[in-house]
Parts: sequence; C-alpha cells; structure tokens
Amino acid sequence: MHPSAAIRVRVARPGFAVIGLLAWLACAGAALGQLRNPFPGPMRLESRSQQFIVFGSPAGTAMGPPSISLLETNHMQMEPTMLVLTCERVRTELLKELGLGDAWSGRIQIIVQGDLRPTTAVVLESQWFATGWRYRMVVPGQLERTRLVRALTRALLLEIANRGNRSQRPAEIPLWLEEGLATHLLALNGDNLIPEIRTRISLTQSASPDVFLEARRLLRGRELVAFADLFQTQADQFTDEQWEVFRRTAQLLVAELLNLPEGRVALQEFLRQLPAYLNPQLAFLRGFATPFPTPLDAEKWWSVVWMNFTSRDRHMRLSLAHSLGQLEEILVAPIAVRLGTNAVPGRKDLPLREVIANTEFPLHQQAVTQATFQLQLLQHTAPVELARLTGDYRQALLQYMKRRFEYSTKANSKSADAKLATKEVLEKLDLLDVIRGDFRRLDVTATAVCPTVPE
Repeated sequence: MHPSAAIRVRVARPGFAVIGLLAWLACAGAALGQLRNPFPGPMRLESRSQQFIVFGSPAGTAMGPPSISLLETNHMQMEPTMLVLTCERVRTELLKELGLGDAWSGRIQIIVQGDLRPTTAVVLESQWFATGWRYRMVVPGQLERTRLVRALTRALLLEIANRGNRSQRPAEIPLWLEEGLATHLLALNGDNLIPEIRTRISLTQSASPDVFLEARRLLRGRELVAFADLFQTQADQFTDEQWEVFRRTAQLLVAELLNLPEGRVALQEFLRQLPAYLNPQLAFLRGFATPFPTPLDAEKWWSVVWMNFTSRDRHMRLSLAHSLGQLEEILVAPIAVRLGTNAVPGRKDLPLREVIANTEFPLHQQAVTQATFQLQLLQHTAPVELARLTGDYRQALLQYMKRRFEYSTKANSKSADAKLATKEVLEKLDLLDVIRGDFRRLDVTATAVCPTVPE
C-alpha cells in the first residue's frame, strides 16, 4: 500500500460511537485482572497520562497481534503494553516540540485488530459528544513504525486543535503539518521514540545526529515547492519517491517554523484557529500574523529557507557545486571596453587573470581587492575540501597586492619589479585554475554516479 494512504479519517456519529464503545467495554470486564490471567482474553490498558486507552488481545491469539517471529521487516508488534508505552513517548516528544504543557481534554482510544492486514489503512475517527471530543483509532496487529508515529501525531494534533471547538466539525489538519512533525520527531529521537520489541527498552541515540540527513539527500538540487501549494497537497497524488520528497519537505518546513522567534507560540495559535476555517492557510496567517503579515511574506521566507537548505550541508557550508559556481563568479571581473573609435565604452566580464595580465595596476586594483574580500567570505561557507583552494586564491591575490604597493612606495622601484610580481601571481592563478578544474570534473562525476531523484 502507498505510504500516503496510511490514515483514513472520518467523523463518527455519536450513536454509532457509543454502540461501538459499549461493545468493547462489555468485552473488557476483566480489565483489572487481565495481566494475571494466563489465558488469552481482551485487554484494556490506560496510559500514564490517561489520555490513551488501548483495547487488544495478547500476541499470538486469534484477535491479537502476530508473534514476533511472524513480524514483517521494519514492522512493530501492536502488543497493547508496548503500544501504550509508545503512545506516551510520542505524546511527550510532540508536546515538547510544540512547547505545550499536559492539558489534554480529549481521550484517544486505540483498538488493535490482529486479523487486519499490515497494509490496512489506519482508521481515525473524531467523535463529538456533549462533553467534548473523543477519538477512536483502529490499527492492525503489526504496523510500520513511521505509519504508527504518523497516526499518533495526527490524533494528537486533532486533540490539540479541537480543544474548545464546540462547532461539532473537527479541525482539518494540513497534510504537511502532520507528516512534517511526525517525520521530524522520528529524526530527532530515532529508536528512542519506539521501544525495542524484545527488550522493551530504547536504544541510545548517537550524539549530535544530523536530523536532516535524508532531507539533504532528497531535496538537494530540487526546485522550490510554493508555500501555498503545500496547503493544497493531497495524500493520493504521489508516487513512492515523490511521497518521500514531500515528507522531507514537510519536515524542513515544520522545523523552520518552530525555529522562528515565538515560532512555537505561533504554531499553537495556528492549531487553535484551524476549527474556525475551512481553508487551513487562512488559519496559518492568523496564527503566524507577526512574522508573515501577508501570504507574500510567507512565500518569500520559504524561498530563502529552501535556497539556504538545498545549497548547504549540516554545518551550514555550501554544496560543492554551489561553491564552485560562486568561486568562478568571484574570479571574473568587469572591465570597460570600447568596441569602436566613436563608440561609447561598455563593460565586459573577463577572467580576473586576464584583467591582471592586460591592464595597468590602477585599473584592476579595485577588482582584485573586491575579489579577496569575496574569497574570504566564501572560505567560511565552502565545503572543507574546497576551502583550502579558496584560501590559496585569496593568499595569491593578497601577496600580489602587497608587492605592488611596496614597489609603488619605493623611490628606486623598477618596472621590472612590478612585472615580476605580475608574472608570479599569474603563474599561481594558472596552477590554482588547474586544481579548480579537477574539482569541477570531480563534481560532475559524482553527480553522474549519484544523480538526484527525478521529479
């Protein structure tokens, strides 16, 4: 099944919800003693926060999840005790990322039906009662962990958005928000978010993980997806590859929104505004009114975020291809040229090497000075392997400028000294150009071997 079809949402009528709930409660009469009962039977487990209630049967029984030996690859066993623990961990990390306290008002019931196929869509119902909203989720006996985290994230976002919502119409959570937040939680916490199946303990997360590692791999070199278009995205419009690209795009958007000044407060307000609008983008503009007074402001901000992210690595250094392009631009200088005797002088871009070789020092002094300044800036943002080359270019130009200034202040300075300084800098630039050409061929080869994923 396509991963984007992992959750099926519907609003349940109160009458049917009550009948279904009573049926399950009738089967849970032995809830208090079920852990001591050695025979298979229904289980009702409540999470520590009391927000989650899980109904299910022991693993290996007819209605329970399959035994561990029968689990498919990368699937989690929906064993009730393990599921309750996972729900609480996802809930804790989500509230931490949103900057929210423990103030839930809607319970989330999860029913494990072990006879459902792992590819069955997770059903999430929003149920309105006179006392408020309740949520009911039906999951198969085994589930991919990304699908489980996505379903729990959606349920929790719905509960947060519907607090105080008396309209009997549930909030519409944008796909980018639920998917982006779920993907970011998984990237931030890794195996700590979901207990290890056999030992019920979590693995230690590596120090300083690159939470955007997959995002960089998938998004580098791709065209910008307009901010407004993300609100119109539907779950059934993707191929598998496009879905992964969307997941990582959504992760980037959510993470950058949270990093804004007062970003968490704005996102909380966005969620509160959702029930009042059929168009989630209008709720977004209300919640983020301070940083984005108009839709155009949001589009501009997103464009800058996208450009910076897709052209830099985790250490905020530019990609090799981008840095090489900037280096080539720096090593080109405009010069005034006259195409005819009576023609008005125009400007033409020439390699800085040619400008130094064919013009007098006063004519190219400013261009060389500007190039050294730009090279210094690039040296701090270029990839480590290219930073040294950038520094060598800068040092060659600085040494040339130093020698020309020294000769100009000497009373007995000869033109031969200036020619020698020019000759030496040209030789250094020629050598560095050869090395730069090697970097360019290396980048082209790497792109051919590891091309970006097509749109």
